[in-house]
Amino acid sequence: MAEDVNKAVEQYYDSTIDLYEGLWGEHVHHGYWDLGSSPADDGPDRHAASDRTVRELLAFAGIPAGAHLLDAGCGIGGPALHLAREHGCRVEGITLSSQQVVRATERAHAAGLADRVGFRQLDAVRTDYPDATFDAVWALESLEHMPDRTAFLAEALRVLKPGGVLAVSTWCVRDGELDEAADALLAEIYERQAIPSLPPIGAYDRWCREAGFAQVRVADWAPYVAGTWDTDFAGVERLDLHDHSFLRELARRKGVAALRFFYAIPLMKQAYADGVMRYAAVAAVKP
Repeated sequence: MAEDVNKAVEQYYDSTIDLYEGLWGEHVHHGYWDLGSSPADDGPDRHAASDRTVRELLAFAGIPAGAHLLDAGCGIGGPALHLAREHGCRVEGITLSSQQVVRATERAHAAGLADRVGFRQLDAVRTDYPDATFDAVWALESLEHMPDRTAFLAEALRVLKPGGVLAVSTWCVRDGELDEAADALLAEIYERQAIPSLPPIGAYDRWCREAGFAQVRVADWAPYVAGTWDTDFAGVERLDLHDHSFLRELARRKGVAALRFFYAIPLMKQAYADGVMRYAAVAAVKP
């Protein structure tokens, strides 16, 4: 099961790497806006909003400047480079996607940060780092793709030094029983985004405490990040998903995974509008 999911995630990101970068830039994750602000008005554009998500998680978790940090699910290196450049961190980024490793490494060299940031293809649930290696473990929108989040939390605790910080942001669903319409909507999102399932947001407080973390805090950032799926932010406001010639050409050039990405955009927007999708920011400390 886990190997099948990992392979699907690897193939998804290998085939969409330049698509995501072309549309969203270095940060392949949600943006963060003030309440009442969004890409549809005078709010920050997607690049500034995505950069802010990194800063908000950094502040929420209280990661110290100069920390030795593991970036679990590093994408093409946007957050890792930000943490190294702006916060003085030494970052080791890991991802399931070999193509993301290549691109992130290129970007680190281009930014002059290759001496502070490195990238490897590695499963965040089963790493080869010694116990108590890192001051912080960072996972920005990568737990969505993990079949066993509790195994990741156990691994994060293992590789953290005593007093080390966990910083996570991740998609969730609302607490409580979901109706058939919500389940059907989520099933479509899971299929198109290479996600095995999503837990209720309330699970993370319990899971972190059961794993052995202390000072656990969970916040729901859904009202701040939902604008990510406005068409202006997503970069597809001029694309017609009913234009079959466009879709055929896109599939020919990028593969069918690219189609899954585009069709997921209105589904994600609906999930936030319906209150089904939540977005957890999680911070905790290893005793």
